[in-house]
Amino acid sequence: MEKFETKKEDIKKLREKESIFVNQTENSEKIVNKFYKFYKYRVKRADFYSFLICGILLIIIGFNFLFKLDIFFGGLIANVIVSLLLVALGVCFIITAFKPQKYDKKRAQKVYDEDISNIVNDYYFDDERVTVINKYGETNRVYQYLEAIYEAKDYYYIFTSKTSVHIMRKDSFKKGTEKEFHKFIKEKMGRHYKKRCIRRREKEIK
Repeated sequence: MEKFETKKEDIKKLREKESIFVNQTENSEKIVNKFYKFYKYRVKRADFYSFLICGILLIIIGFNFLFKLDIFFGGLIANVIVSLLLVALGVCFIITAFKPQKYDKKRAQKVYDEDISNIVNDYYFDDERVTVINKYGETNRVYQYLEAIYEAKDYYYIFTSKTSVHIMRKDSFKKGTEKEFHKFIKEKMGRHYKKRCIRRREKEIK
């Protein structure tokens, strides 16, 4: 067992030596929920605006249905009921637009048998690929086959696929600096990336 741990440590040191950038990020519920907000308003912007616009339109139609029609459909009471239903539905759409997903510890425990919000990810970036290692295993992706990388104020969100994302803190580099990494990853992403890693001027959503 001791030899295995020693060999594992040697492999880790070798990996760090061969990597250009090394980052170790420990997640938390707070960090995961910040990602959900970012995902809601920055990544899934089409969904956000669709729900928002539909909600506003339903409210407008609801009020117009009550006040703008000269002939009541089925009587005044029916008009009031239909108008209230349309307005209520519109409010629900608007709430859905602004309400981000929250980390569900119980749901996570059903899937993973434990709370995964505090998982530790080790990131290794060499000239060809990024490697993400945690207690569940190892993920390797050549840069041109990454789904996307998004940048927030304090984090990089690395999508290895459409449904798999890894959160990387900017202040947790063990090798290299965030400023150097930003320049490096922009060059590696190239034109084949779906999303460019652009340093945003606006503040991260709180």
